[in-house]
Amino acid sequence: MARIFAYIEHKGGVPDDSAMELVSAAKTINAAAAPTAVLTGWGADLDAVSTTLCASYGEVWKIASDALAYPNAELVRKALVKVIPEGSIVLIPHAHFGVDLGPGLSIKLNSPFVSDVLGIEGVEGGWLKVVRQEFGGR
Repeated sequence: MARIFAYIEHKGGVPDDSAMELVSAAKTINAAAAPTAVLTGWGADLDAVSTTLCASYGEVWKIASDALAYPNAELVRKALVKVIPEGSIVLIPHAHFGVDLGPGLSIKLNSPFVSDVLGIEGVEGGWLKVVRQEFGGR
């Protein structure tokens, strides 16, 4: 099974609510998974978020750089490409930043991109089964 990473958005030393949703999504994909949280940023806020997430994630990876103090999808994408192993699953929250980050990251990692996922049905054989809206929800 592919290793599962979750990109965690945060602000002011507090993880976004989606951090816990991504743990749940990872467990739905693979119940035995110990997902890895990936954080970007700089300073005390990054350290505080890292400490908070240690209780929920198997590992927490921090990419610390002064240039990442303010989230910039292009810079974060370049940083993630350098550390995410080939063939991994990367979960990204469906928010403004995630919409900017996800498509380009999938291209750079040469991996499929699945957006607007409403639910995960699990893995069947080598296939990840997800639920998406069709035709704009109509």
